[in-house]
Amino acid sequence: MRANDEFTIAVIGAGSVTGTFVGEMTSTDHSIVVFEPELVGGECPFLACMPSKSLLHDRTIGRSWAEAVERRDEIVSHLDDTSHADQLRRDGATIVRERATIAADGSVEAGGVTYTVDHIVVATGSAPVVPDVEGLDRSDPRVWLSREALTGTDRPESMVVLGGGAIGIELAFAYAGFGTVVTVVDQAPQLVPDVHTRIGAIVEAVLTDAGVTLMNGVEAERIELGEDDVTVHLDDGRTVRAERILVAAGRVPNVSDIGLDALGVDPDDLDIDDTGRLNGVGADVAVWVAGDAAGRGQYTHIANHHGVVVADQISGDGERMYGDAVTPACIFITPPVMIVGPPRSDLAHDDDVVWADVEVETPRHHADEQCPGFLSVAARRSTGCIVAAHGIGAGMDELSHAFVIAIDGEVPVTRLVRTIQPFPTFGGVLSQVFEELAEALSD
Repeated sequence: MRANDEFTIAVIGAGSVTGTFVGEMTSTDHSIVVFEPELVGGECPFLACMPSKSLLHDRTIGRSWAEAVERRDEIVSHLDDTSHADQLRRDGATIVRERATIAADGSVEAGGVTYTVDHIVVATGSAPVVPDVEGLDRSDPRVWLSREALTGTDRPESMVVLGGGAIGIELAFAYAGFGTVVTVVDQAPQLVPDVHTRIGAIVEAVLTDAGVTLMNGVEAERIELGEDDVTVHLDDGRTVRAERILVAAGRVPNVSDIGLDALGVDPDDLDIDDTGRLNGVGADVAVWVAGDAAGRGQYTHIANHHGVVVADQISGDGERMYGDAVTPACIFITPPVMIVGPPRSDLAHDDDVVWADVEVETPRHHADEQCPGFLSVAARRSTGCIVAAHGIGAGMDELSHAFVIAIDGEVPVTRLVRTIQPFPTFGGVLSQVFEELAEALSD
């Protein structure tokens, strides 16, 4: 191993965390080396967020599969990461396109070189879960993960989606819109189980109307891979046969094989504090874990937030924390789902929390021929401020910004109820839900 001690920070992984982190560090004296054996920019712009949103858009406006694939490939730059790599370099980072591992002394090894640094930022993202189901062979071409579904050019005539989370829902909706016969198998009794049951019911109705068959409350017991198809045997005795099976059973932090165990920590049980710092490291180096790897939500915007926090901890005033902002999320079907703040299940038994639940059907819905939606918003009696908002309906993804600002700005409901919403917009429902919240808080 050759030695290299010219860098003060080593970043393992070059996804969203890294782009934000390096950008935040441009005015500091730190020198940064980034290790990435695959795509600089991570999965979001190439294999996840952007290609899926492109397909969802084209499906909604009625483009053909061939047209959608062509536009998708243009949006992901045909998997060319040059622009992302160039931006990192402009921000002062050195890119090493090698797989990196951490040694026991806290140095980083890659490509026959040992890098001695003061800080290591683990930004290795997450990996898809492949359930331990008899017969499920990941290497078989009929078994897809989201990567194959979002990069392939062939559209299967039929597909079983194993998992009803956000990824499974979006890909089922997209492929069904292009003519694939889709069946979703999920162990939960209802999709989107952590919010109001009305939201889950509308999601299921949207998918059903799109031609998707839902099999809830069941699990795959055995997978049979035939010559031309896949048969899924369910634990209730039913079977589903399709041309492909898409495994969308969730994702886990991708930290198992980067050498964290050499530092005396268990990769399966990392103690990461709210600054992003990994505790219990048996070496004279600071280790930070950010983005999907930290296990605090698998969204690009969370990764970007973590990048800002770690940069502030290393070179700023150290006031930023992972938990200092509310977490928003969306499922981009039509109409979209919005989830801002903790799930309903986390607040269900809190006597300090009140809810306002409203059916959403504004004049704009009628003008634009949009189906009705539903909005559920929670506030605390002790503060008089909103803490969570969950909904489904036209424009609900963009409406999430209003709730992010209300929650992070700690704006009292008594003030929100006096705001004016432009007419006619989907946001007109805000006046109604603020009034109902104010009434609930006064009871």
